Amino acid sequence: MKKAILSMVFLLTLSLFAGCKQEKSKEQPAEQKIKVTSRSDTESTSSLPAKNSTEKTKEKTGKTAKSSMNDLWSTDKSAKLQEFMSSWGQTMGQTYKAYYPKQSVDFYGLDLPDGVIEGTKTQPMAVDEQIVTGEWSETGTSSSEYSIVAVYSDAETAPYAAKHVYFFAFHDQQPLVLVSMQNQGMPDKAFHFSETENQELKNGFLSIVNGGTVAAPKADQSANTWRSMDEAMAFYEAVYKNPENNLEMIWENYDRKCWSLVEQSGNRMVLHWANIGGAGGSYDEFLKNGETTQLIVYGGNAAYPNDPSVRYTIQNEGHKVIQAENLYEK
Repeated sequence: MKKAILSMVFLLTLSLFAGCKQEKSKEQPAEQKIKVTSRSDTESTSSLPAKNSTEKTKEKTGKTAKSSMNDLWSTDKSAKLQEFMSSWGQTMGQTYKAYYPKQSVDFYGLDLPDGVIEGTKTQPMAVDEQIVTGEWSETGTSSSEYSIVAVYSDAETAPYAAKHVYFFAFHDQQPLVLVSMQNQGMPDKAFHFSETENQELKNGFLSIVNGGTVAAPKADQSANTWRSMDEAMAFYEAVYKNPENNLEMIWENYDRKCWSLVEQSGNRMVLHWANIGGAGGSYDEFLKNGETTQLIVYGGNAAYPNDPSVRYTIQNEGHKVIQAENLYEK
């Protein structure tokens, strides 16, 4: 009797097991064709279930692809930016080199980009006087406020007081070019950037981001042209920072936000300086002439444009004053 009962239980178990196995096989996904986009942007079809296709892609690449057609940045765009910066630097009379994490440039004692990016930073990064977070990104997106995709600087070749560093970045998925010439510590202990005023540089980066091509600017067409306020302000700062010129400047009271553009045409640019306190101000006129630039200083608001105070003739290479004329006496 016991043997009969055990036999019935055994047969019932086999029957249930067969039923579960059969039901499970009905739930297996049917084969379906899916599109697989390769890194070369070509499309192919596969007759594998979606899960198997993903696993095969990982096995083929060894890792998940870092970039795709939907990324804001890519290695191809990075190569185009390098070409553009080489030609743009020539028009500015400067030589720019690319830098990366763990391949930083010594910028007045601070390693960039390592010194300000998340994970390796030694001091905060600030944009427009606000402390922000910045992170290196291969794709243009990150968990930080600013996703930095490229860094260029002329620090290895420029005169001591006239070095530039540019961070090409995305903020809220919008491209922008940040620039700094900071060469000393600030009260908030941060390294400060502002958006560049150079329209050609901004347009070049935007075009590359959008997948376009950027024509290389010609140096001979722009040698005597002021391309932006940023260029003129940098020139002014370099002249006053050159110890050979023996020019006085109270840098604690200097803020680029005090400058505003008055006129810009070819080799001529006029900037207005508004005193931080709000009262008074002055004008400065910049005239490019081949290897030299004339800086004409108007001592007060009422002096411009008829009563200049001083005219400096400055060598563009090295920003050295080679002649100073007191125009009050004329």
